[in-house]
This record gives sequence, C-alpha cells and structure tokens, in this order.
Amino acid sequence: MGRVGKILACFLFFATLGFGCEIKWENSKETAKKKANTSKKQIMVYVTSPTCPYCTMMSETTFSDEEVCVAVNEKFIPLIAIAGGSEVPKKAKLEGVPTVLFIDKNEKETKIPVIGLKYKDEFLQELK
Repeated sequence: MGRVGKILACFLFFATLGFGCEIKWENSKETAKKKANTSKKQIMVYVTSPTCPYCTMMSETTFSDEEVCVAVNEKFIPLIAIAGGSEVPKKAKLEGVPTVLFIDKNEKETKIPVIGLKYKDEFLQELK
C-alpha cells in the first residue's frame, strides 16, 4: 500500500477510537482473499479517496457507528482500497467514490455495489 493508503488507513483507525467497536479493515487484497477463503465470508471493499469529502463523511459517521461496525465485522472481511490503486478488484467498474463492493475470494462480485455516501440506516439496509 502506498503512502496515501497508509495515511487513509491511519485516519480511519483514529476516527473509530473512543467507540466500542472498530471495523477490522484489511489493506491488502491478498490477505483479505485468504481470510475470505478460510472464513467463507465475502469481502467488502470500501473504495475511497483521501480527497473525497463524502468518503470522509462516510468514514466519520457510517463506519464509526457501532451497529454498522458489528454488522460489517460479523458478515464480511472488510478491505479498504484507494481508487485507482492495486487493491481495487481488477474487474470493478467504479462510477465514483465512495463505493462499497462485495466480492468473493476470486474477486467476483456477489452483490450490487453501494455507490455514494450512505448513512447508517441506508447502509445497514444495503447489507441485508
């Protein structure tokens, strides 16, 4: 992961401090795929950009919410990816950021992507 990705991962980590739950973000697609293989969970890829204000809002609100955190950690292997970076699935067609993709260990999409800023209730509905 490049410097920008590490900065963003640190930002997301510190944004969740003080809350009872923390999303266990992976920053390596290969590690996420291995974990998905052993856990039989899907991978939830959060495609973001350090210059995207909507991504920041989603990180600070939706992904910092305890109910969202628990749902994501229980159902998925969460992976954070910078738009245009190598951690974005190869066949992903992004319409912008933030985008949340759902893939299997072979990088095949398993659900319709969640595109744009979503707050807690709407995002939880999308996870069902």
